[in-house]
Amino acid sequence: MDVRIFQFNGCNKCFNETILLKGESKYNIEFIQDPQNWKEQKTDISIITGFLLSKNKETLNKIKANSERVIAYGNCATSGGIFALANQKGHDVSPLKNFIEDTININGCLGEIEELKFEIEDNELPKLQNLCIVCERRKTCDYLDELKRQIELEDNETCFNDLGYLCNGFVSKECKERCIDYNAPCRGCKPIIERSGIRMLGMFGTLMGNIEVATEHSEKGATDKLADEDDDITASLPDIVGNFFRFTLPTSGLPKGRIPSNGNLLEDVFTGRLIEELPLISGLLGGDHSISLTLKIIETYEEANNIKVSEKTKNYRNQLLKLENALQKAIQSKDPEQYKKITEEIRKIAGNMNLSNLSYGGFRSQIDENDDFEEYKAHPFEVIEGTYKNGSIEFTIDPIGIVKKIKIKEGYV
Repeated sequence: MDVRIFQFNGCNKCFNETILLKGESKYNIEFIQDPQNWKEQKTDISIITGFLLSKNKETLNKIKANSERVIAYGNCATSGGIFALANQKGHDVSPLKNFIEDTININGCLGEIEELKFEIEDNELPKLQNLCIVCERRKTCDYLDELKRQIELEDNETCFNDLGYLCNGFVSKECKERCIDYNAPCRGCKPIIERSGIRMLGMFGTLMGNIEVATEHSEKGATDKLADEDDDITASLPDIVGNFFRFTLPTSGLPKGRIPSNGNLLEDVFTGRLIEELPLISGLLGGDHSISLTLKIIETYEEANNIKVSEKTKNYRNQLLKLENALQKAIQSKDPEQYKKITEEIRKIAGNMNLSNLSYGGFRSQIDENDDFEEYKAHPFEVIEGTYKNGSIEFTIDPIGIVKKIKIKEGYV
């Protein structure tokens, strides 16, 4: 079976994951990193990875015309994904279905190779449960008394949402990455329903019924206008788009944003996000440089604000950087066995390939059962306004921790 894998724009993490297909002798695999200059050739299966722009339409039509089946692999291709957050600033990242018809979607960030194999072989995918069903934290769906942006790791039993810390597990399927297992909330990379962000926004809004919202009287005497000043809700959820629509903004039904662009799509993804969310976002979109990019962001903020980091934390971070170098070599050689071995080692420390276990000051969950977790346990940190710079990265946050400007040296994505 002829299988061609096309990497378009942005992060190459899903593209790299398809190296694991090389371990299957029944597939004749070709990796195409420059789709625009692809010489048309008939194929059984074409797999699309990376985010898509209007300039890619002609190439996508050629791929469709030469393929028996076309599979969108990973959220960037299926729904716009993390890079489509730039649409908030006027960009036009679009899912594959907006360009060509009759495509097959495999959601996920990153896409799961096991599901891709099922689709390639035209087998029915296993039924997946709602994420809340497989989550070990118990949910009560009680009304909330407060909202939180950073979670204390002392409570490993209560539902994130019941703690006042937004988790999209209500509207998501179980997944391989399982960020929730590493004390990181789900942001909905595998939605279980259409327009999942809107549905989750409604659900969380209901839970917030006990929390006071500032309002002002209208001219007719009603209180149907939110006040200009911040209240408990708006102060705790200053980035609605980034939290509820992280992977699905183009398919949410929301209009294209009118916020002025910084001129750079990658920087527009980060701008408007929250300081505590930066490591989670960079872990998603940094491709085979995600470890070094994420640690650069974390360490830049730590050093400037004297956040203490233990030797154990430094040791684990150094191990990750070495693994990243080894991973890049495995990717270059397209060696499936080495790729699998190294990614498994990364997961042991970072939790998953999205690096959900990494945080400021330490890690979100215990790495080795023989460790003293208190030695490298992350804790909520103080948000401090300012500009932070460390060689290849520079970012500015406002008093409530929203990224206003960011510059990332070319080469990370």
